[in-house]
Amino acid sequence: MKRILLTLMAAAACCSGLFAQDIDALLSGMSRREKIAQLIIEAIESTEAPGVRQAQERLIREGLGGLIVMDDGLVDNIQLVNELQALAKIPMLVSIDGEWGAAMRYYEFAAFPRAMQLGALGDEALVEQAGRAIGEELRELKIFVNYAPDVDVNNNPKNPVINTRSFGENRENVARLGAAFVRGMQGAGVWGSAKHFPGHGDTDIDSHNSLPVLAFDRSRLDSLELYPFRRLIEEGVAMVMVGHLSIPALDNTGTPASISKPIITGLLRNELDFPGIIITDALQMQGVAEGNANAATLAYKAGADILLMPQDSKQTLDELDAAFRSEELDEADLDARVRRVLELKRRSGLLDPGYSPFVDTATLLEKAHRPQTEELIQTLCDRSMTVVKGKLRHPLRLRRHMAFTTRPRVAYVAFNAVSPESAAFEAELTKAGRITRFDLPFDATLEQIDSVGALLLGYRDVIVGFHSGKPKPRTGGPQRFATVDPDKFARIASWSKRHRLHGFYLGNPYDLNELNGYKRFKTFIIGYSDTRFNNIAAARALTRRRSARGSLPVGAGGLPAGYHSNVL
Repeated sequence: MKRILLTLMAAAACCSGLFAQDIDALLSGMSRREKIAQLIIEAIESTEAPGVRQAQERLIREGLGGLIVMDDGLVDNIQLVNELQALAKIPMLVSIDGEWGAAMRYYEFAAFPRAMQLGALGDEALVEQAGRAIGEELRELKIFVNYAPDVDVNNNPKNPVINTRSFGENRENVARLGAAFVRGMQGAGVWGSAKHFPGHGDTDIDSHNSLPVLAFDRSRLDSLELYPFRRLIEEGVAMVMVGHLSIPALDNTGTPASISKPIITGLLRNELDFPGIIITDALQMQGVAEGNANAATLAYKAGADILLMPQDSKQTLDELDAAFRSEELDEADLDARVRRVLELKRRSGLLDPGYSPFVDTATLLEKAHRPQTEELIQTLCDRSMTVVKGKLRHPLRLRRHMAFTTRPRVAYVAFNAVSPESAAFEAELTKAGRITRFDLPFDATLEQIDSVGALLLGYRDVIVGFHSGKPKPRTGGPQRFATVDPDKFARIASWSKRHRLHGFYLGNPYDLNELNGYKRFKTFIIGYSDTRFNNIAAARALTRRRSARGSLPVGAGGLPAGYHSNVL
């Protein structure tokens, strides 16, 4: 299995003398500044100030290698990409940080589940299908690189930045599902990027804000953090993204990994024998930018091929050009790095005769609404619902009650159901029969909870839906995840003295660490996030219209990773 995808592509390249001549011809016709510029990727948004746009245009005329699209409106952003591509002598490589698909940056698309919810599936075939579908939607936008998957092993519940972006805490699960995701995406013609090397899972600091330190010995790093990266290198991932992490066992100077030669060149390129493209995480992040005004130049000197979002790309060009003029840097090494980038462009079709880098904006909204994609997302959500209390051997039989009473016998209490997506739960549930709905706002007092509890007398079964869960800890106070205050949750759970309680929590599974009262429910389901698809999936699970097959991807609430209580 050794680097299957890259080996096949390299073999195809070697069989084509024309390919080698084309790359050689491109290289020989480029100035040194154009070569350096090929290694830089700039962020773009349609709302940028005119001065930013002018600076981007100057960079493109100097040979800018690529773009990364940021949060934006789909039509406006793609129109901007078209306009900028028109200025490029060599088509730019358009990329995205789209871990859960194009929806991570373009609201017009339906979002795939985050990696942690895919980790609950444990199903390589379905994860590969998800990767392929994401690849297909990106390729239609002529986005050829996706900075995904995140193969950090998230074994720290307090991790504020990785968390639900990881497949979980089990290294085997992370590695095999990450590899499946890459197979699917790269099979659709979009290149993956395993991140955040050497591993960002066991941190409680966000590298966007400051530099995390991983104070583990080399044995621990080999057995855990590096394990998924080794697997994805074997499987042929096209890129590896290096994170902003201080790892003294790998570089005792404390230098961030993204600008560390021992880590980038010594470990990743040489020891792990990675033949593909090494890219930095965004160089504007404080984890590397603080104290390193020339972080992009340092990243190049450390061995990175692509410099993602330098703080000042013009300054980076000037500094590296000067270093080559003074013979501090080797031009043959520059050619080797540029060749890797051009080869990736060639494999993407960007260098084919007659290739057009432009996307037809008239059909963009049609591309954003693919029924087959939404069907797949619903399947992923249906199967990943995770029962952490109860068996769901018998569904809620809402219709059975209708024949004997003029009012429903099942009540639904919606907690913090403020998103439009939450209406999908009730709509799906009522397909099985009638219910009576009660609402509790996020800021409900204990007295309000008791008042609603009094209205439930006479109902045997009560469904409580906890909506709008957050995927990561809130800021500005004690680090906590749960949407509902634990005391309020406990008061709701006390209703179990009078009713059969069935709860579903559309939030982070780590929230169970704060919500011990879930054990008082007859049935309790983790649904990961408050999307329309997960609302539908929770209703289907409760009424057994679909089987809830998920297992916890992380340990939480006193339960181990891999746990599920549902016996099907």
